[in-house]
Amino acid sequence: MLVKASGITNLTDARYFAAREVHFLGFNLEEGTEGFIDPVFMKAIREWVEGPKIVGEFDRTPAGAVREAAEFYGLNAVQVTLAQELAPLEGLDVILHVPGAAAPALLRPLLQARAPWVSWFLIDFSHLDNAGAQLLAQAPVWSALFADFPALLALDAPAAALPELLTALHPAGLALRGGAEERVGVKSFEEIDAVFEELGR
Repeated sequence: MLVKASGITNLTDARYFAAREVHFLGFNLEEGTEGFIDPVFMKAIREWVEGPKIVGEFDRTPAGAVREAAEFYGLNAVQVTLAQELAPLEGLDVILHVPGAAAPALLRPLLQARAPWVSWFLIDFSHLDNAGAQLLAQAPVWSALFADFPALLALDAPAAALPELLTALHPAGLALRGGAEERVGVKSFEEIDAVFEELGR
C-alpha cells in the first residue's frame, strides 16, 4: 500500500512521515498558493530525511517550467493538475491530481486519455460529503477502475473506516496531508497515528 504525504511545510512533518515509511513526500512548489514552501527550505528539509521519494507539487506552472524544476532540484517525481499539459513531462514520474467524482464512469475516459504520461493518479474525494459511503456503494465499479489505473485516494474518512474501504476498493494507496506546527518542532499526530495504526504501520 503506497502512502503519499502531501503539502509538507516543516521538518517535523517530514521526519514523522519518513519514520512512518511513506513512499512520497510532497512539497508545494507553486509560488503564490497556500502551503507554498520555498525550494531552498525544501532542499534543506530533504537533507534530514531518508527513504521517501521527493515530489514537487505544482498547480498551474507550465509543463516546461515543471520539468526544469524537477531537473534543477533533483525531484524524484512531480504532481500536476488537469490544467497542465502532460506530454512535455514524458520521462518523469508524474502524479496527476484529479478531483474525485461521485460516478466512476465520469472518471474513466479522463484517466484513459492521460494514462500514457501518468505514473499514479491522486484522486481527491475530500470535497465530497460522506465520500466513504459513496465509494462503498459502488465498490465493484471503483475497484475495476483502480485495477486499470493506479490510484492514490485522498478522502476525509475516520481511520477506523479505512480497512473496509481499502479492502473493497483496492486502490494503489492513500494520500495524506501535512499541516502547520503548533510551534516550531511541536505538533500533535494523534489523528494521523490512528490512520497508520489501521494500515498496520
